Amino acid sequence: MGIEANFKMSEINSYLQGKVKMLDELMIRNLNFLGMECVNLAKSLDTYTDRTGNLRNSIGYVVVKHGNVISSKFEAGQRGPEFDSKEVPGERVGENFAKEIAKNFQVGYALIVVAGMEYASYIEDVKHLDVIAPAKSLANVRIKQVAQSIVNSMRKAQ
Repeated sequence: MGIEANFKMSEINSYLQGKVKMLDELMIRNLNFLGMECVNLAKSLDTYTDRTGNLRNSIGYVVVKHGNVISSKFEAGQRGPEFDSKEVPGERVGENFAKEIAKNFQVGYALIVVAGMEYASYIEDVKHLDVIAPAKSLANVRIKQVAQSIVNSMRKAQ
């Protein structure tokens, strides 16, 4: 007479797959929320004059899972008086830039928040005007809170 299991391995696999799915959904939902927070903060800054609207419109984010863009948020806002309709709009420049960066994140999850216009760093580094730096600071603080929230949610779901 031996010890017999009163469970099936398929039940354990099913339980574990459910936990993985829950973790995946929590990660994506929380990264999207954090991305929106960062974008809203960056777009609300009034430290520079956006003559075309392209710089502010190029601010957005992508959520990446194992190298694949799961979601993104880039929106056309108000155009400035010097906007040239023959140019590629800022929101497309920003999204293309973020998707290019996303290729570097082949393992795990990533939130990529960008100001996609090539002169964004010049405005911050040379002109010392905030474009996306406060959003970066917010993300660095909030990501720890997001991680703890996910851990707490997973513990409660046991």
